[in-house]
Amino acid sequence: MRIVVTGASGNIGSALVEWLTARPEIRDVVGIARGVPDRRDVDWRAVDIGAPGAEDALTAAFAGADAVVHLAWHIVAGHDRAAQARTNLTGSANVLTALLRARVPHLVHLSSGAVYSRGDDDTRVTEDWPRRGVPGSSYSQDKVAVEDLLDRAEREHPALRVARIRPLAVIQPAAARDLARLAMGRSAPLAPIVGRLPLLPLPPRAITQVVAAQDVADLIGRVLLAGATGAFNVTDEPAMRAPVLARLMGGRHVPVSRATLRGLLDVTWRLRLHPLDASWADLLLDSPLLDCTRARTELGWHPRHDGRLTLLATRRAVRAATPRSTGYQKVP
Repeated sequence: MRIVVTGASGNIGSALVEWLTARPEIRDVVGIARGVPDRRDVDWRAVDIGAPGAEDALTAAFAGADAVVHLAWHIVAGHDRAAQARTNLTGSANVLTALLRARVPHLVHLSSGAVYSRGDDDTRVTEDWPRRGVPGSSYSQDKVAVEDLLDRAEREHPALRVARIRPLAVIQPAAARDLARLAMGRSAPLAPIVGRLPLLPLPPRAITQVVAAQDVADLIGRVLLAGATGAFNVTDEPAMRAPVLARLMGGRHVPVSRATLRGLLDVTWRLRLHPLDASWADLLLDSPLLDCTRARTELGWHPRHDGRLTLLATRRAVRAATPRSTGYQKVP
């Protein structure tokens, strides 16, 4: 199989490349990235998917592929929403156009659990949960918009096989610097100095899940080998409430209201202390927990990592400023 991966040098992309290059069924791996890493077992192509003319470069890169995995995404708008939309919306449209031109039969798109409408605190939603996203969150609404684009493509091109992978927060110690940069922006160089959050202000009802990038890569790989279609939730266990999150981040939970959390984020975002605007509070509080039954039963996937250990190891990697390819324990 010849597999092309957009965003192949990123957090999930790097884990997926490791998975793909270790499989005898995968003949060629083509990596699309804006900056080309020094790795010779991958055919790297330097392409900015949102740039004018990107469709032509992508079409050439997709030629002869059995599948395209679309991971490239501008996660945090920061203070430049236009740049985010250029990658997420224009870039995804360019990827789809190029894929259809090159007659690639299978598209695996990295979507998100953020496409789902709000659920009850402890309700785990399956892939048929309403898909309206979190209002006000550019990250969520871009994910919804691209899934809508894929819906249209499936109706107009019935031979095209489309799979959608829906995680929540994807982390790994090896990506500690990049994750710190996403969350802290220009303050990221302070991350190794701080290394912990002595106080974590969160509403008492806050609960979330994380997943190791390697577990997401394993699910994507299984989807590719099976030629699977449709949506697949993916997350590690257990779900974590605010006091547990605080302990894992090295501090103490301070109960606050949603309005207070949004206000804190808004003020510090306006002061440009970090790139996370107030909508990230809504994303945390309104994204429902995920049920991964379909991935388990249809593809034999199961999580290999404990979310708590992955989060703890990632925080320690940030503090040490020495990201590692391993650093958490695998669950037997």
